[in-house]
Amino acid sequence: MNDQQEKTKLWKIYGILMGVMVGGAVLILGGQAAWNAIQQNMSKASRENKPPSTNSLPLTTPQVSAEVRSQTPSSAPLISTERVSFNEGSTGATVRDSLTGNQRKRYLLNCGSGQRMTVQIRQGDINVTIISPNNQTIGNAANGVSQWQGQLPNSGDYIVEISAPNQSGYVINIEVS
Repeated sequence: MNDQQEKTKLWKIYGILMGVMVGGAVLILGGQAAWNAIQQNMSKASRENKPPSTNSLPLTTPQVSAEVRSQTPSSAPLISTERVSFNEGSTGATVRDSLTGNQRKRYLLNCGSGQRMTVQIRQGDINVTIISPNNQTIGNAANGVSQWQGQLPNSGDYIVEISAPNQSGYVINIEVS
């Protein structure tokens, strides 16, 4: 190989290396920008979805203090929140309601650490998510698994969130002991 061919080969290798380095830098910067956007959206969503603080009153049926977020864009689901209280001496309640398209319902229950919660889907094509006071999902139930039961790790307001792929009426039993 002569000197000119060797220089040409080195320049080709140099060009390939520079292309790989520039491409890698673009991918890294693009990935970082996407990650930052996702983190900002998640942070914003968790601030917007915090349940309101309400006082618990004993009722024969769940107390309704519906709150629909008017600032929510039309493509985001509408979320309403109701506080559930049990009658004196009772450990459970039955909730009957319905969901329209693009809607979620949240039921707040004030529970103590170590208590056991059972949520049973009695009727409806719905998904149930149980969320702890520190906003962590601790359980799920859906058509295939119609009941969730677990020991509650913390004291505070737990959320039983109902969602559905389509409009649906539903009946759920919630028990805490």
